[in-house]
Amino acid sequence: MVTRTISAAEPATRIPTPEGVVAGFDDRVDAMFRAEAGKPLVRAKKNPPLSPGRGNYVRGYSYSMMAFAGRCFYLNEMIDEANAALVENAQHYLDNLKDINDRDSFHWHAEIVMRFIEMYGSNGTAHAGLLTEETERIVLKPIFQYAKSFSTPAREEYKDSQTWHVYESENHHAMDFTVSWHFARIARNHPEYRDVKYNGATPAEHYKAWNEYFVVYCLERARKGMFIEMMSAGYNSTLIKGVYNFYDFGEPEVRRSAKMLLDLYFAYWAQEQIDGVSGGGQSRVYFLGGLQGRTRPLDWYYFGIGKPPHVSGHDINAALSGYRPPAVVADIALDVQGRGRYEVRQRPQGLGLTTNRNPYRMNTDGGGILRYSFCDPAFIIGTPMTKALPNVDWAAISSQNRWQGVIFTGNPNARIIPIVRPKDDRVAFNAFWSVQSKGSLITQRIKFTRHDGQMIVYLSQEGLGQPIEEDGVVFVEAPGANVAIRLAEGGYTLSDPLEAGGHLPAHKILVPEDTYTPVILEVMAKTDVESFDAFKKKVKQCILEMNGSVVTYQTIYGDRLTLDTSYEKTPTINGDEVQYNGDKAFESPFLNADYNSGLVTISKGDRKVILDFNQTDKEQKCD
Repeated sequence: MVTRTISAAEPATRIPTPEGVVAGFDDRVDAMFRAEAGKPLVRAKKNPPLSPGRGNYVRGYSYSMMAFAGRCFYLNEMIDEANAALVENAQHYLDNLKDINDRDSFHWHAEIVMRFIEMYGSNGTAHAGLLTEETERIVLKPIFQYAKSFSTPAREEYKDSQTWHVYESENHHAMDFTVSWHFARIARNHPEYRDVKYNGATPAEHYKAWNEYFVVYCLERARKGMFIEMMSAGYNSTLIKGVYNFYDFGEPEVRRSAKMLLDLYFAYWAQEQIDGVSGGGQSRVYFLGGLQGRTRPLDWYYFGIGKPPHVSGHDINAALSGYRPPAVVADIALDVQGRGRYEVRQRPQGLGLTTNRNPYRMNTDGGGILRYSFCDPAFIIGTPMTKALPNVDWAAISSQNRWQGVIFTGNPNARIIPIVRPKDDRVAFNAFWSVQSKGSLITQRIKFTRHDGQMIVYLSQEGLGQPIEEDGVVFVEAPGANVAIRLAEGGYTLSDPLEAGGHLPAHKILVPEDTYTPVILEVMAKTDVESFDAFKKKVKQCILEMNGSVVTYQTIYGDRLTLDTSYEKTPTINGDEVQYNGDKAFESPFLNADYNSGLVTISKGDRKVILDFNQTDKEQKCD
């Protein structure tokens, strides 16, 4: 963490301000690069195809080459070796053409190569000439092959799709158009490519089309609740890594749109994280990996959260970019205590018009999801509330590996997660539905999910006390919160770690005897109750009823929740049906926007930024 305890003898001014934390980006990144100065290239392994008929899986290999070259260029050391690494990487793809179009290798790093050309090539903005003309000539060859496959009129179209035709998945789609845009930008002035037509257009014409597409793309994410892969820390950071190129090298309108999208993303992330761990409803969070904490290099670069990272091929665009988040975003991210207690509501897109992934055609009449989080300085609990709809109604990139549960202050691995365990311990689709108000959550496994197994509740042992069983309820203490887990009907077993749990921190698993019985999770800050015993007494007094198929529950907060286990009735909160589609795209004390408006306010205390995605010819407004 950036903040620390200040002794009485130290002046209060030693505590870094949000402005100071943002300004510290340069020093933190410089220290990261210098910590690896002089180290030789260590190539990551080239792996065989992930499935028959595909290209080799060489993403890690390419990232290792990018990290090495980026560090060398930044420090102006081993320049011959850096050029040789880039040439070697490009030659691999020229010798293995199938790898260029494989979705899990080439476009994950190609935009980084073009950043190096922009910054260190013959006309480089940072140190011209470090990347040689011969290197540039060779590294552009596989990128041109990629652009010929992916820079097509269908993918550039935005007037009918409004950019909601998503190819492969959301993060892949963004990497696709980032590489296509940046190649066109470089090629339009390059003697070898500027007059070459591919897919019916010159590089200059493709560049114009992609500029227009990107501006609409940013506007639509602001209008309609951000990303489909909601709060997926891994995939969201992959999606935005190319946006830094639009910011640093784009035309003025493109640059402003990129900055606003990045500002919005980091505000969206900041208000629902503790110590860099994201809370709230999520999707595309793989089972075993998603049960662990994750602190990304970006958290360290911008906010000093977590530990200093190694130079990362994945995140080197951000390390070399001129983008910095506004101070108000740093304030939200760092001041967990000062944020207080609040609710977050967000309405992302999830419903699909088709089941195809090339492209997914999103149904933007309404996203069908209410992401809800209840945030307290001691914990964050959240879920994506949806109707219990058939699989075919959802885009798979929304319904895959949805996540819900609670994270706690004090330990990045401390969490409790009611989740449907996938059969392969990796992927399940459309696995649960839920209702939540404040710190009270009811969730049920859905019968028509795909690839699912048993409903479980995962309880970490790090950061939590030992579970205590009383009267059919499991109670757990965290440093600043108390937790209760109970079932609507039936018994349970409290077992030792998962057989596949070797990759996980120490944990226990609660397994209901009836896998379809609703699970109730109650979380309350210790400041709201006299003692753990008083909390337990309060929970035991909560009224739980089954009226036919409907669970009715009076929560520890005094709210009345219902969930129909037959899926026929919409869940209710205090008699009102859950509104999956609403007037707000974002709603919290810190982030607000009307649905479909494109006008976003980020604020905390006296700091405020207004992002108007509709007026990209004007600077964003700041108060």
